[in-house]
Amino acid sequence: MKLRIIAKYSREEFTDGECIWEEKQEQFGTVERTTRFSGKLLGEFQKDWALFAERVLSQNPNKEEFLDKLAKKSDSLEQIVFGKSLPFWRNPGFQGSIQLLIDPEFSPIPWEILRTDKGFLFQNKDFRRGIRIDTIQKENSQKADSILLVCNPVKPNLIATVNEECSILFPLFEKKMSLRILKETQLTRVRLTEEISSVKYLHYAGHTEKKGIPLGANDYLYSKEISGHSFSNLHLVFLNSCHSSFDSIEQSGLTTSFLKAGAKEVIGFLFPVETNMAKAIGINFWDSYLKTKNSHQSLAKIRKNLYKGSSKEIITAISLVHFSTQKQLNLSKRTIGITFVLLSLLICIVFLDNRKEPIQLENFDISEPKPILNKKTKEPVVLPKDALMDRISQLKNSEFRKMAASFLKTKHEFLDDTQKRELLESIFSNENSEEKMYYEFKTRSGF
Repeated sequence: MKLRIIAKYSREEFTDGECIWEEKQEQFGTVERTTRFSGKLLGEFQKDWALFAERVLSQNPNKEEFLDKLAKKSDSLEQIVFGKSLPFWRNPGFQGSIQLLIDPEFSPIPWEILRTDKGFLFQNKDFRRGIRIDTIQKENSQKADSILLVCNPVKPNLIATVNEECSILFPLFEKKMSLRILKETQLTRVRLTEEISSVKYLHYAGHTEKKGIPLGANDYLYSKEISGHSFSNLHLVFLNSCHSSFDSIEQSGLTTSFLKAGAKEVIGFLFPVETNMAKAIGINFWDSYLKTKNSHQSLAKIRKNLYKGSSKEIITAISLVHFSTQKQLNLSKRTIGITFVLLSLLICIVFLDNRKEPIQLENFDISEPKPILNKKTKEPVVLPKDALMDRISQLKNSEFRKMAASFLKTKHEFLDDTQKRELLESIFSNENSEEKMYYEFKTRSGF
């Protein structure tokens, strides 16, 4: 079931809205239902919710007290938007997915707290959130699995956790796909957009602001700039930072901007998130996703664990938003479908085979099998004591040669000695030009 929440500008200059959906009725078939709501009331609710979320994060009240207040907030939001109408997902025994397409003006509202017949929307594994976007992007698919890891703490209190998050994610990504890494000191507008354009996945760890991604002390990659690019190569973006999914009437947020640029799925936070919790969520998500390649399943597992925890963890689960209206094909259904097709083909082959004339053996020449010659075994290749160091010594670019040797000897904040050697060996195995290998070495090692 798909709902559209649309912004309408009223004469009082407040953004009023409409919620539109289709539902089936026995007598009339499919009927379009609409409820209108006050943008002024919704704006007041948003401010009240922001204060509530801030208090929960700072005070961490007991779970019973928190859930009682959460239920009241949920009832208040339902009353503002639906009035006397009962949302269809409140009906007992409701089955199916729920998709919410929202105009950016209403994106900061925690729609996930609306109640269902079994709990809240954020507990429903079939819930999808999206943003209504009119732009049709040109297709720019990225075939190879590649990821950009951006580590940008900015604030002193984030340095330790962001570095720890990146140090754990680095080897996870390195084993599964082609990895590029950008650290705080390497971030420039041109470099960041260039690297984003060449990968399939993006994980951002650190600090962001509602207006964009900080670049150095006084500059930003603004949300408006991001939406002006074509990033349809991005299959999944995880913005692991505070307010990364926040939008307002004045400006589009980071999540909306990446969706407008063509990203297929974007994950972010509506509100502030405690730094250790953000680190754990980012690591757990990618650890699960790299095994399953199912973003909905990976996030559902994280939300379920958060809901079992404290009020601070529950408010984080509500804040963790996944923008995607693409329903992923169930693996079991896909397997059943493939099996059915194969069985059908087998039956056809057997049926056709039975109708053919029997094959006469005398029509075939049966010759004596030829003796198989024993192949000469190759002499074992004697490698030098350290093949990698030998390969480095053969580099013609003296700067590359010097940096590669130093990279192996110097302690790295993300990699141990074995991982450093594996990184260099994978670069040398591509047989690219030295210039290209040198660029790849600097990008992947951050050295």
